[in-house]
Amino acid sequence: MMEIKHRIQFGCDTDELADKVLSGEKTATSSLYDYSLMNQEEIKVNECASILDSQGKEKCIVKIERIEIVDFQDITEEFAVNEGDGCLDNWIKIHTEYYSSLLEKIDKKLTGRTKLVCEWFSVVSSNN
Repeated sequence: MMEIKHRIQFGCDTDELADKVLSGEKTATSSLYDYSLMNQEEIKVNECASILDSQGKEKCIVKIERIEIVDFQDITEEFAVNEGDGCLDNWIKIHTEYYSSLLEKIDKKLTGRTKLVCEWFSVVSSNN
């Protein structure tokens, strides 16, 4: 039996993004490197996490395949597509707004050098 140490509930469009994980359209996610802002513990490669819907119910379990710390300005088209946002321009638009709102709460601003944790994962079990 696999140990589930982490729970992931996407900040925006929670149910839609959880469904994209199930369909295989979303195989990556990003968060601010400052974990305290994201209300989560540091996750490591090969650990498993529950993907939760907006009601807090587990949709599936994913295994973390790879983790990189990347500057906001260095996010690639490939990552944006894997995150389920279609293209880099769309990813930038969505995440500029989202991360800016989180950072404003602690009187910080999003810059090109803002560090993000980029995680790639694969579904290992589904509750559908």
